Amino acid sequence: MSKRYQQWHHPEIGQTYNISGYRSDGISLYFGSRMNLKAMLLAGLLGFTSAASFGFGLGLGLEDQIPLAKSDSSRTRRNNVVFILTDDQDLHMNSLDYMPHLQKHLVDQGTFYKRHYTTTAICCPARVSILTGKAPHNTNVTDLTPPYGGYPKFIREGHNDNYLPIWVQAQGYNTYYAGKLFNSHAVNNYNDPFVKEWNQSDFLLDPYVYMYLNATFQRNHDPPVSHEGEYVTDVLARKTQGFLDQALEEDAPFFLTIAPNAPHSNVDASFAKINFTDTPRNWTFKMTTPIPAPRHAHLFKDVVVPRTENFNPDSQIVPSWIRDQPKLTQENIDWNDDFYRNRLRALQAVDELIDDVFKKLEDAGVLDHTYIVYTTDNGFHISQHRLQPGKECGYEEDINIPLIIRGPGVPAGSVSEVITTHADLAPTFLSLIGAPQRADFDGVVIPLTKKEQAEAIGKRHEHVTVEFWGMAGSEGKFPYHDKEGESFFLRNNTYKSIRIVGQTYNLYYSVWCHGEHELYDLQTDPGQLRNLLDAEIVQPSELLGYPLESVVARLDALLLVGKTCKGLVCSQPWKTLHPQGDVNTLDDALSRECDDFYVKQQPRVSFGWCASGHVLDAEGAQFEKEGLAYWRPDWSNWCNFQPTTTTLSTTNTIMSNHADEYDPESGAVNQQDVADQATETTPLLDTSQSPGSSSSNSSTTVFKIVLVLIIGSFTASADGSLVLATHPTIASEFNALSASNWLFVSFNLAGAATQAMVGKLSDIYGRRRLIVTAYALFAAGCIIVGTGTSMGLVILGRVISGIGGSGLTVVAMLIITDLVPLREAAAWQSYLNLAATTGRSLGGPLGGWLADTIGWRWSFNCQVPIFLVAIILTYFFLPNNKKQDKGPTSLSRIDFPGAALLALTMMAFLLPFEIGGSEVPWSHPVIPGLFVATLVFGGLFVLCEGRWAKEPIFPLDLLRIRNVVLGYVISGTLCAAQLGLMFSVPLYFQVTKRASNTVAGAYLFPAVAGNAIGAILAGLVIKRTGRYKLVLLVATVTSAVSYLLLLFRWHGDTNVWESLYIFPGGLGTGAVQTGVFVAVQAATDPAHKAAALGGVWLTVMVGVIVGMTAVSTATMHVMAGSLATTLQGRGLAEGVIEKIVNMATSDINYIDKADPTIASAVVDAYVRGLSLSHVISLTFSLIAMVSTSLISEHKV
Repeated sequence: MSKRYQQWHHPEIGQTYNISGYRSDGISLYFGSRMNLKAMLLAGLLGFTSAASFGFGLGLGLEDQIPLAKSDSSRTRRNNVVFILTDDQDLHMNSLDYMPHLQKHLVDQGTFYKRHYTTTAICCPARVSILTGKAPHNTNVTDLTPPYGGYPKFIREGHNDNYLPIWVQAQGYNTYYAGKLFNSHAVNNYNDPFVKEWNQSDFLLDPYVYMYLNATFQRNHDPPVSHEGEYVTDVLARKTQGFLDQALEEDAPFFLTIAPNAPHSNVDASFAKINFTDTPRNWTFKMTTPIPAPRHAHLFKDVVVPRTENFNPDSQIVPSWIRDQPKLTQENIDWNDDFYRNRLRALQAVDELIDDVFKKLEDAGVLDHTYIVYTTDNGFHISQHRLQPGKECGYEEDINIPLIIRGPGVPAGSVSEVITTHADLAPTFLSLIGAPQRADFDGVVIPLTKKEQAEAIGKRHEHVTVEFWGMAGSEGKFPYHDKEGESFFLRNNTYKSIRIVGQTYNLYYSVWCHGEHELYDLQTDPGQLRNLLDAEIVQPSELLGYPLESVVARLDALLLVGKTCKGLVCSQPWKTLHPQGDVNTLDDALSRECDDFYVKQQPRVSFGWCASGHVLDAEGAQFEKEGLAYWRPDWSNWCNFQPTTTTLSTTNTIMSNHADEYDPESGAVNQQDVADQATETTPLLDTSQSPGSSSSNSSTTVFKIVLVLIIGSFTASADGSLVLATHPTIASEFNALSASNWLFVSFNLAGAATQAMVGKLSDIYGRRRLIVTAYALFAAGCIIVGTGTSMGLVILGRVISGIGGSGLTVVAMLIITDLVPLREAAAWQSYLNLAATTGRSLGGPLGGWLADTIGWRWSFNCQVPIFLVAIILTYFFLPNNKKQDKGPTSLSRIDFPGAALLALTMMAFLLPFEIGGSEVPWSHPVIPGLFVATLVFGGLFVLCEGRWAKEPIFPLDLLRIRNVVLGYVISGTLCAAQLGLMFSVPLYFQVTKRASNTVAGAYLFPAVAGNAIGAILAGLVIKRTGRYKLVLLVATVTSAVSYLLLLFRWHGDTNVWESLYIFPGGLGTGAVQTGVFVAVQAATDPAHKAAALGGVWLTVMVGVIVGMTAVSTATMHVMAGSLATTLQGRGLAEGVIEKIVNMATSDINYIDKADPTIASAVVDAYVRGLSLSHVISLTFSLIAMVSTSLISEHKV
């Protein structure tokens, strides 16, 4: 999920705040033609220069630069720490959006860790993990109540003598705690014993912890005090202010924890006689929606649970009791929406508490050397997967939770992609106060400064282990149901799971206590609705390009280590599985050489039975007993793998230093000693959201944004055909008719040179800024063309518009994928394709009419106000998805050398197709020279991106993904095929039917209509089925059939009905646009989706130019040769033949002037030449069809 920022006006408070949210994007067909070589070289220079200006213009002075992080020396100061811990707060239902003070003080001024995960999706065990730095299986506090959890279990496990406040006090800090500590910390056991080592404390106690209007607090060693009739968060706010006053009066630094009970359900257990030291056999209580403070009860009356893809889904392939849940009734949904609103309302008092804390710190002058950490114990679901309000599950809503940190050296307004977990918080707190790390920590320090976060890339763990024991329950009014329809409120839900995110994968794998397994690919299934291991579906044969069984075996081995790990083994599991140190990520472990080790030799995660707590005998295979630490295969079968990612050079040294500790009999190595010397080497490579992670955007909102994008798409596409209609008139005004083709060729080449850069810039500066810049550049180019006083200025305007056009295409697609799930993105994208097709259809006639009536300049001047309107509407409707540091820091992220080399590579590659056979013969030395230059520049580009670029403009790893490469081939070849058709069809009817330019152009309408219809149909099919391979197969076969029909049936006497044979070709190309768009996105790491889509449209532009050149060159060559052969057979002199051929190839109107027998020969020659064009288009379409058959299917 990716972060965006926008201005939000609170409709009921009347103020405007910065808030954060989550956000989860056709082919312009232009004719290339002949042009002057010098002009072409100038085009490349202008294109790249303008692209560089594009980057600098974005980078300089557009927004205030955030301050640089302070040096690490700031950590040595006696900084204070304020830790705010809410209860059951969600991330995926956007609760943070409704907390304006939190946005102002924390999100805007701190770093948001978007991939923070709980260790277990339930309150008390998660809180113990936070305060001990350990995984739940090591704390052995796994439930809310005895015998497996709660405060009594915390005491019995000895944690009261060995946890965070003790370590913090040892560093000379005063410690304070206000609010909820643990479940079963109650009015009858709070002093058995007292909680240790808080200088001052005021705890919420059971059974009143979740009673918003009848809370009981217990201060220090004093008896509990009831606050019946008072709102609990307001009481907590007063106590917090009191603790801050005490802390600020002391000379020592302080560590203050504030733990509201919001937005947890309201739970009334006061009427029950509960002994919190015993097993809860017959406890009774009443759960209702959270209760807001009276002053907030009227807010958000129209807000509902976000309607994400997994909200009350029509179908879902999930395991266990969750599968059996029926669709929620409207009554149930309405009640759940009210539950959600009351959660948001209850958080308003927490938000006010936050504001009061910051005011106090600021007034005291200590804010600048205080760290503020905000998180919650676990997430929450409401109606997702048809579930009633609750937590305890392993889905993203329950385990992926907020974490925001503000303080000295922490970047402001930043979003971090690193994987973090609750076990990392205690190590991080010790780091903040300058304390040494502990050997028994299962977590590791969270990187805070920019330097630390940069160093964490490629070194930090990419996984989180999530465990759960015991019951899952409904906290709402409605119960769950079993297969027979019987209702229940509690059900055993014990499972172990691993959540792993890397460069090319985003997976969740779990094993349930009753034996069911789950595997979700969140890149293609962000809602976790399709379990790839379910027996009732056809399981994919491959995942990540490997056999599914091989991937599952690796994940299972990783989970085997994670569920029993201790210390650094928890964050470095691959080092334990591979002591040689050559495997650091799942990607490394997927080497086929390791298949035997993982698939056949490793024990599998399993359970003896569904226990309600951490009962060792029920936990199945244990890593310490059956795992690699005390068993491994024979050395000769050990998998040797050279990882593609960079690992630390110290790894082998560490292992060699411990060679004498290796036991050849057992295969054991002293793992802790190794871990003590090793540093983390597992890369965290994923830097973005899963496609469609912001599926909560309403259809109305999406429609408004797409409507704005349609304005730009329509106008830019109309511009292309408009230029085709008017370029002779424009060039004639400047007496430069020979250079008229330059008006659209320069546009295409400038776009091709900058295409790849656009996606990266949008990642750095945000989609909205890029789309606005693209609109502005296109408009600026139109102004220059409309007012130009020379052909050179007009050409410059076209170059600038071409750069803007490349931005419009790519960024529009990216915006759509940001807004909606990938499955829906195809349908929305088809509307843009329809707008582009309509624009191309209307642009030519409109441009011609304007040129004939008020002058060609108005064809461009009239576009300017349209783009200005688009800019205004963009600012009005499109949220800003980035707040990044600007100036040199951002500019340094732009790979200018890579962009320059890519531009030069494309220019050197495309120039021969533009000048060959026209400006210079194909045999001229400049042609092979340019191809050699292509290889040189391309090689330098590969070196630059692979070795030198810190943030490559185009990550070469994308070319290792089969679907990406095949998608590029499919889009490029099929566009080449259709461009051949677009060239040949008008020429065919001009020759055979003597059609006028207008009528000949009208014959293209079936293909253009096919484009639009194909794109829309493909979008609808993909939205309904989630499948794209069949769409691509049908599309490429349909196109091939079209070109086959043209080859066999168009021989000069084509009737009206046979002229429709071009419709399937257009239909197929339109469908391929949508299908490739989805296929590439489904296979790509979200961090690289911008570059991947830029690559798609770069291959489209290459296909346009190559297809046009191939077809036009071949057609005219065959036509000239065929005509010469025919005339020779008639006994004409060589000089006469040459003259006739030159006239026939230069002007098709020669047919009307020639002798009827000569004219007939010219027509026959053209038909033969055009038949070859159909062969070429057919060949291109067959390449696309074969490529489609090789593409992998991932249901989206």
